[in-house]
Amino acid sequence: MHAPRIDLFEWLLQNAPYATYNLAFSNITGVTVKEYETVAHYSFPDNFDFGLNAQYGAEELKRALCLMYNCTPDNIVATTGASEANFLVFFSRLNQGDEFIIEQPGYQPMWLTPEMLGARRIHWLRRFENKFGVDIETLNNLITEKTKLIVLTNLHNPSGVFTHQKTIKEIAKIAEDHDIYVLVDEIYLDGSFISQPSSFGIPNVIVTSSATKVYGLGGFHTGWVIAPREIAIQCQKLKAHSTGAASYTSEIMTAHALRDAREDLIKRFQKRAKTNFEILKKWMNKHKEFFEWIEPDGGIVCFPRYTMDMPSVDLCKYLFDTQKLLVNPGFYFNQEGFIRLSYGCDEFSLQNSLDVLEKGLRNLQDNIDS
Repeated sequence: MHAPRIDLFEWLLQNAPYATYNLAFSNITGVTVKEYETVAHYSFPDNFDFGLNAQYGAEELKRALCLMYNCTPDNIVATTGASEANFLVFFSRLNQGDEFIIEQPGYQPMWLTPEMLGARRIHWLRRFENKFGVDIETLNNLITEKTKLIVLTNLHNPSGVFTHQKTIKEIAKIAEDHDIYVLVDEIYLDGSFISQPSSFGIPNVIVTSSATKVYGLGGFHTGWVIAPREIAIQCQKLKAHSTGAASYTSEIMTAHALRDAREDLIKRFQKRAKTNFEILKKWMNKHKEFFEWIEPDGGIVCFPRYTMDMPSVDLCKYLFDTQKLLVNPGFYFNQEGFIRLSYGCDEFSLQNSLDVLEKGLRNLQDNIDS
């Protein structure tokens, strides 16, 4: 088995340490210890045993997730972040020669990981002209007897567009008719500007998520699969071959945050995201000579289309080399002519980064015109 290079990760790892301005990271500023203790009202007792482990996930975490998803413990697999959660779902559903339908543009690991298993990706286009919405009409034409999984993100990564539950129900009904499961990565769902329900509970739908993006608890790396019981059992068996067990310490801290501070953490996220969205929206409206965009429905990422005629990797390299500004090429999301902008930083940093982005683009345009 060959592990493919994930270009997006390599781009971030190689360049982030040297960036002065960063509009590439897709998580909110992390919660501090003081913030955590204030909202979660929890700190470890003196006699807490850091040697504890829970092969099937901490009971405290499972109880918190049961309340969030209206599910039972049998539906839950605790994981080390959403990446492992998705990894386990792919391994449970796909074999050599199987096909999976994947939204495009999309998040690279969501197709590179199943391809590593020998599965074949089938593109399901989310077009800019359709405001990055999913096209139900084309789905049936993509399904074959080899199709085993349909893969979505909600909110959509990279555009931040929300897919309504009614639409996911339509997708799930089509999938059920063909004995196919639907995987919905909901890592950004709680970041929607309007509160939205999870898709778990819709027949044939598997949900993954984590505490990393919206809740500001990325250092815990606590994630989860919420799935029909038969899928959860398979994922739990496979987990014995990956991490075995996630960090019990992280799971306990995540459990208290989800149980006692979830609303506070969502409000914290929304305050930053909505404020920064208005800054970005004003900037975008002022600079239509450079970009056109579909406004995101929440989260802290968007996927504008740029007007210059050049590859996205070259554009992003130019901005980094000349301005030390880090943004993500659309090529890494399988969509040329776009960049992914993230706006989870503080307001001051965002405004400075946008000023530098304008400067870099104007300089580049002058070079092209001269």
